[in-house]
Amino acid sequence: MLNNLQEKFEALTKREKAIIIVAVLVGLWSGWDTLFYQPNQKKQQMLQQEFNNLTQQIAEQQITAIKLEHSVRTDPNLNNKNRLTALKAEYKHLQELMMQGDKNFVPPHLMAVALSDILGQNNRLTLIRLNTLPVTTLLKAKQPQLNPIYKHGLALTFSGSYLDTFNYLKAMESMPWHFMWESIDYQVKDYPTAETTIKVYTLSFKESWLGI
Repeated sequence: MLNNLQEKFEALTKREKAIIIVAVLVGLWSGWDTLFYQPNQKKQQMLQQEFNNLTQQIAEQQITAIKLEHSVRTDPNLNNKNRLTALKAEYKHLQELMMQGDKNFVPPHLMAVALSDILGQNNRLTLIRLNTLPVTTLLKAKQPQLNPIYKHGLALTFSGSYLDTFNYLKAMESMPWHFMWESIDYQVKDYPTAETTIKVYTLSFKESWLGI
């Protein structure tokens, strides 16, 4: 059956082949958008909103804590010390909330290994490159931060068919650990082979990659 389809396709004119390829690509994009991109975007938006709320609280706590630390240095009275201690405890609690439940993020030093292992389970996918991105703090604050939360990002580029790429992304979503999606770039280079670049990041209380 496949041979018959191949023969029929080869018998078409260049214009007819182009029309069919475009139609197939549109269908693939529609499936990608419906089955993966839109559901994933909704999930990411909900998680991002939760992060925004927590980071806003953390930012406010940090500003207050830094002011209190300055006050304790210049006027070390007991009330200020007690308030600063309580504030730091609340700040630590907010940090822990960001790393619990659905936000159980993959440790930075295991991130590259985890993504590469899933890729290696499908020999039809080819790894092109894997790069670490600059480490940044979650809060974009100019003033000093107390125990900052760090963003550790990876850029992974690989090639393969639409179905194999889709299955890989779904496998990533099924990992026991989680990470945040930054971007997905899917480009058909030589149909049916496409080149996909994904950028994802995880969160950690430590700045170093620990082994990468």
